[in-house]
Amino acid sequence: MSDDDTWDRAPDSEEVVAVGPWRFVLRGTEIADVTHRGVPILRAIRFVTRDHDWRTADDTVLRRSLEVRDDVPSAHVRIEATSGYDGVTVLRYALDLSIDGGTVAVDASATTTAPFRRNRIGLVVLHTPTLAGTPFTVRHAFAPPTEQVFPTWIAPHQPATDVVGYAWTVDGIDAELHLSGDCFEMEDQRNWTDASFKTYSTPLSEPFPVPLDAGTAIHQSVALQCGPAGAFPPPGPLRPGGTPSPAPALALLDGSAPTTAVAPPPTLQLLAGSAPAAERPDDVALLTGVPILVEPVLGDPDAAAVLASARRDAGGAPLDVRFVTDDPEALRAAIDAVLATGPVVRVGAVDPTTHVTTPALQDALRAAARAHDGLEVVAGTRAHFTELNRSIELFRAWDGPLAFSVTPQMHDRSRAQVTESVRMQRWVVMSASRLAAGRPLHVGPVTLRPRLNAVATSPRRVVTDPTVVRGYGPQSVPDATDPGQHSRAAGEWFAASVAALTVPGVASITLAEAWGPRGVVTSDGAHSPAARVFRSIG
Repeated sequence: MSDDDTWDRAPDSEEVVAVGPWRFVLRGTEIADVTHRGVPILRAIRFVTRDHDWRTADDTVLRRSLEVRDDVPSAHVRIEATSGYDGVTVLRYALDLSIDGGTVAVDASATTTAPFRRNRIGLVVLHTPTLAGTPFTVRHAFAPPTEQVFPTWIAPHQPATDVVGYAWTVDGIDAELHLSGDCFEMEDQRNWTDASFKTYSTPLSEPFPVPLDAGTAIHQSVALQCGPAGAFPPPGPLRPGGTPSPAPALALLDGSAPTTAVAPPPTLQLLAGSAPAAERPDDVALLTGVPILVEPVLGDPDAAAVLASARRDAGGAPLDVRFVTDDPEALRAAIDAVLATGPVVRVGAVDPTTHVTTPALQDALRAAARAHDGLEVVAGTRAHFTELNRSIELFRAWDGPLAFSVTPQMHDRSRAQVTESVRMQRWVVMSASRLAAGRPLHVGPVTLRPRLNAVATSPRRVVTDPTVVRGYGPQSVPDATDPGQHSRAAGEWFAASVAALTVPGVASITLAEAWGPRGVVTSDGAHSPAARVFRSIG
């Protein structure tokens, strides 16, 4: 799909700047697509505010100025902006970018304007995913440099920690990056289908969230130097680092490998509608013959109503039930009960806190499969591939299917972010296939916005209503609805996602909700463009 003409949201304001060998794009508040002599060096430099629930603040540009001198050549850019949540400003900041010959420097100064709790504030540097497999040197504050490699397979944990700088070579250009103002580390953002490796400040090993008073000052800076290969002196004595290696083939506890089976093309499913009952269209407008994935939370008073609503969405098609619980005995009873109410294509379970299938839940699912001949059971995570990648050792003894979900807007809501995520989905599903080692994969739900916050530090919302009249689950998640859900571009995005995620071993792909503001059928009964993905069904 084209980033230029298919996403039906307003394009981000852009200004291309070319100074000597440098070229970059001013896009909103970020310095994007930095190249040197035509060679891509950085995906972006941006200032990011994350609150106690890891929500990314909305930034508003107050003013931006640009001065360029062609005779030197040199340039200065100043961006003044605010960051806030739900219409409330919590921080004001300024970015000063200067170019002098072979160096680009970005200085960030910020001051909080209201008390709030932060998990992270500061500059982030996004490295292009095309660097996968490229060696680089990491400079540390109080230790000799280490040698690393940008991971090819998606790294579950930080490829670099305790970072004050990097050095790498790409297409005949030496690049050096210097960071100051905090301790930095790198993570592989392809875990969330972002097209980048991200260097950020405030290591995850430090406690969070941190309460801040109004008037708190933050100051950080980044300097990037580039020149012909061999232009910079060597960094001094190197010591071996934890060079990422390809993900190992996963063996079961008894030493055997999971059984490899040839799977049919993936079945397309829908997530149960979670909007208020008043927004439900007539049943005749719903897509027919499509399995419905539903995620009832055992112990919540609306669990039975959630299942009943999903049965109505399915219209006789089977349910794919993924229970949310930490109680194996309650899970066994719930499985028996749901099997008595109608067709079920498979059953899974995840813990409400970790969002993965614990060993105890795996045991309960195996017992259910033995008790109900032919019942398919699935384990994994209801959250991002990240959680499956980081917890794969929990599934060493699990020989059944694995699951994870996909959403592109965990870190950023820009037009570029949404469109670029499609090619990262293929990278994610191939990495997941490697981890699965022949076990089938169930991918989804695939949603434009997160339907749950898997990393929130706030307590989980307490459910007291035994009905779904006012909606449930995703309906209660802030910003879960993308305003472009029913656009032509979103329809193309979902179709492109199916194509990207369809690889050998993927047994099912679940897309969006069956109806409502996050669905493929609008509340007035119209089929949105995303419904065309199901044109061969029903």
